[in-house]
Amino acid sequence: MEVLQVDNRESSTMVYLKYTRQEGIDWSNINEKTFARVNGSYKQYHLINSINMPISSEAEKIDMLFDYPNQVHCFALEFEKIPNGVTFDVIESEQNSNAYNIFGIRPDTTQVTEFVNLDKMVEDYPIVRERGMYLKNNVLIQYVKAKDIVLTMYVQAVKEYGKYYTVNMDLQNFSGKSILFALNNMSAEGYIVQEGKPLKTIPLEVLSSYEYDKKVARKQAWNNFWVALGEGMAASNAGYSSSSTTYSGNSYTSAYGHAYGYSGNTYGYANAYGSAYTTTYGKSNTQSYNGAAAYAAQQNAMANVERYASGQYEIRQQLNEGYAKNNTIQNQVEYSGFFNIKYKKIDHIKVEFLIDGIVFPFIY
Repeated sequence: MEVLQVDNRESSTMVYLKYTRQEGIDWSNINEKTFARVNGSYKQYHLINSINMPISSEAEKIDMLFDYPNQVHCFALEFEKIPNGVTFDVIESEQNSNAYNIFGIRPDTTQVTEFVNLDKMVEDYPIVRERGMYLKNNVLIQYVKAKDIVLTMYVQAVKEYGKYYTVNMDLQNFSGKSILFALNNMSAEGYIVQEGKPLKTIPLEVLSSYEYDKKVARKQAWNNFWVALGEGMAASNAGYSSSSTTYSGNSYTSAYGHAYGYSGNTYGYANAYGSAYTTTYGKSNTQSYNGAAAYAAQQNAMANVERYASGQYEIRQQLNEGYAKNNTIQNQVEYSGFFNIKYKKIDHIKVEFLIDGIVFPFIY
């Protein structure tokens, strides 16, 4: 981890960081309870926003997924304003040696530079894939977002027409083009774990719709799955709505311009600094930006983003298949279904989908 720069703005302090992926590390996030602390003081300067790094909480775990070995990623953390010229620490968790705990940050007040260009930082180090998980009626729901495709799923062990792991999935396509969903582009494997470490990997077999139809006289009713969890299970909620404690907002400007994210009235960088391309994660109802001009600009920008998002990210058609089959999913179409994986006694299951050349990983 490298501290690139510290910016003391009008009412907050920005800490810019560069992280190089270490071997065995697949994901990263920042905990919502992260704080800064001046040396020799017990006062905490709370985290306000995270730019280009997901904020995770006890209620909803959100990660960015790394894409290649030794990947370098830059992000920024915004704290309540820290006094000028003091040495301070950034503490994510003092009980966790693997957390982002950075000690002895000492800004050089003899060197004055321009504020870091947030748009350029995010453009140069984009988050390609983001994974989240939360509980719904005591069931663990996971979703992965990548290139405007959102895949949500959960796994249940069932004993009906045989013993299986049943994977219930919901796919939303906002990519602007048709994509292919195919079971033969999906893989599953199980893990045997001993003393917290994988001991053995076991390949698992996915049943095709043809094989499944041979085992039952009629297809299983769709409402046994999604309806059992109630409305709100779909990825439209998992991927594009906020939890009670955090929000994620994104705005893009490009040749085919599109935007999404719902940040409400809380402060974010979505356009407060004239952003053309930003990804911001913020703690809801925590702090407000005091700069009148920036606040007004941000409020207007947020309203524009939300109006645009409501049109660009509207589901035009919903397809509830029942047992999943290979299908071409057109733009702004939501495709839901389930499929079975033959049961084996394992500790964890990993399911990976390959969609439009992107790997969507899920681990239970």
